[in-house]
Amino acid sequence: MGASMIGVLLVSAPAQASTYPPLGMKTLSRPYSKSFCHNSKELKRGITEKLSGTVRYKRNAYKFNRGIRVRFYDPTLVNPTITVTTTNKCGKGAKAAKVDHADLTQKWYDWKCQTTVAVFVGYPWAVGVSGTYKCGKTKAADRNTGPYGKGSHYTQYNSGAPVRWSWGSDGKGITKGGKICLHADAAATVYIRNRSDMASQALDVCVTASWGSK
Repeated sequence: MGASMIGVLLVSAPAQASTYPPLGMKTLSRPYSKSFCHNSKELKRGITEKLSGTVRYKRNAYKFNRGIRVRFYDPTLVNPTITVTTTNKCGKGAKAAKVDHADLTQKWYDWKCQTTVAVFVGYPWAVGVSGTYKCGKTKAADRNTGPYGKGSHYTQYNSGAPVRWSWGSDGKGITKGGKICLHADAAATVYIRNRSDMASQALDVCVTASWGSK
């Protein structure tokens, strides 16, 4: 799977040489962490889900006319982890409260909802066209694990770099504020005896689209 150019002209560097980013290709990594808590009245539990990991990407700085242009390539999820904690409620004063078992899912897809964007996954991840919160039916990478046994803290680890996107040359995924963004759907289904409830939410995950001067 060769890398393909996927970036955008983010900014032209000012004329002063001291403000120029370093020329050439550079690989950069930025951490992310997003979470939410769902209050399940049916189960009398607070279900907190947290997505964390790193977005790795490449940037290329090159001379153009009188300045320097910067383009970004191949955003990749590194160690994308989902953690679920169950408590007696959401918010201040919450205490750990066990459930009988749980299933965990994380699903990732393109910021601009483009179905033409190539998504590359490694085992045991899957990729295909499926329903998503932000984009409706679109191409997404996902992994579901479980059931996990009785407890109040569950984690789905994904070592390495299992998911990579290949954007088009128009720079899908770069926001005006200089951020590389992706959509993620986080979901957990928890069970107590013969009852269950799902906590799910769309999370916008963005990291700085850095020149990489440091």
